[in-house]
Amino acid sequence: MTATSTRSDESTLEQLSTLQLPSLPAGAPFLLKSLTDETIGFVELASVVEKFPGIAGKLISLVNSAWSAPVAEVTSLEATCSRLGLGVVRSTSIALAISAPFNPAKCPSFDLEYYWCSVLLTAEAASRLATESSAKHEFEPATARAAGLLHNLGLLWLADRLPAEVDQALIMVKNDQAESLQQVLSQALGFDQAQAGGYLGNSWALPESLVSAMAHYPETDYQGSQCELVATVGLAARVVSAVLKEESCFEQDIRLSSLGITEGNLNNVFDQLNGQLVKTRDIAKVLI
Repeated sequence: MTATSTRSDESTLEQLSTLQLPSLPAGAPFLLKSLTDETIGFVELASVVEKFPGIAGKLISLVNSAWSAPVAEVTSLEATCSRLGLGVVRSTSIALAISAPFNPAKCPSFDLEYYWCSVLLTAEAASRLATESSAKHEFEPATARAAGLLHNLGLLWLADRLPAEVDQALIMVKNDQAESLQQVLSQALGFDQAQAGGYLGNSWALPESLVSAMAHYPETDYQGSQCELVATVGLAARVVSAVLKEESCFEQDIRLSSLGITEGNLNNVFDQLNGQLVKTRDIAKVLI
């Protein structure tokens, strides 16, 4: 494990290594690489997705649902991709592929629909923040979207492997007995969901940029080689948290200036996410 891919010390790595590590779904690396290509169009996207029948079926189901409300039945993948849009197809496809090995049903307090709504919105927010930024980044908006989708995968893993512990932590946060889930998990387990995500991503040999975002997104002062992507995803997660809690948009965050994002840019993204909330919840239902 590289120094940039996780905040975990040797003790934490030893603890995480005792958890059963799920296998990366077949074809997931190819899917990730294809769907983070900014040059891909609808035809090429359909040719990628058709290699994954389960995902293709979910997308066709989504495009023919009340959420999309097509005038006529949509049966082709190319038409599906065109109607849903590149962003929705990218997000839904990656989410379905990566989440396949996990079953958090054993954790009663884990709200899977809320989880996916949060993750999908974070992916959208990260992509939009990358576009709104005045700074020249070394990553594309599609990479920021993928990092947003994967940023909280560690929590899904922990809910699957340590359901009782995560259940208790979620109850404490819900009852205002703790400041944050990250804090409770760190105290109870010796590591948090971000450290678990970094370990999982590194074990799966995901690209370093994505692993860094998974491991470090809660840190506001991360200075590693992928610091801009990490900051973008972390800021996106904070914006989404405010949206889901129905709070007003915030103005103070040290990551804004480093990313070249103005308060006006941030408010634009905040308003856009609020406008997409209902539809994103509908997409989340498809994922579960």
